[in-house]
Amino acid sequence: MKKTLITLMALCSALLAHDMWIDDSALVHYGHRNIAHSHGDNKIIQGGEMQYVSCLKDAKIISFDSAKQQCDALFVQLKPTYYTKTPYGTKKLPKNEVKMAISSFLSLESIKRIYNYKGVEPFKKGLELTLINNLSEIEVGDKARLLVLFDAKPKEGVTVANDDKPIGISGKDGRVNVRIKQKGLQNLKASFSIPCDSEKCDKMIYSTTLNIELRE
Repeated sequence: MKKTLITLMALCSALLAHDMWIDDSALVHYGHRNIAHSHGDNKIIQGGEMQYVSCLKDAKIISFDSAKQQCDALFVQLKPTYYTKTPYGTKKLPKNEVKMAISSFLSLESIKRIYNYKGVEPFKKGLELTLINNLSEIEVGDKARLLVLFDAKPKEGVTVANDDKPIGISGKDGRVNVRIKQKGLQNLKASFSIPCDSEKCDKMIYSTTLNIELRE
């Protein structure tokens, strides 16, 4: 059991070591945002990999049609994906479909980009980070006050990181503060896991990224 848990933690760390970010053109990127040479693992997430895409405009959640839409915030939920560790590498398959499976998890991942101060209403889908204070008033050195939600309800005990550095755990009210240390696009991440009640995996790992930008 201990060995399985250690392996699961390694798998989870490897998954979350990658970044996701939404650019100004509403394209979703996956890879290493701060590494110039990424060994070819940077990519743009395609529509077929997405389960849910919505736009927040004037406090209303509407369908997202094109990058020409001017959203206050954009939310993307990826399709659930199984990862199984084997002696021969990690496979994108459930545990019951792999020979010599060591451990496995189901990844449930999402990302949100808040473009302006009006984009703070939650999308109410799975794990989600949202901003409580006014984006336009945040400067370097200030704290971004975050709310961790799961299906629109505050979620306690969720690990929150700034890029890949854990900075706190959400309280009973789902709140946690993150100090902003530099200008530019911020990658604020949250994750938690629960046991998987299925032969397909050992754990279900929920993870989400919040992008906010402090303009130069």
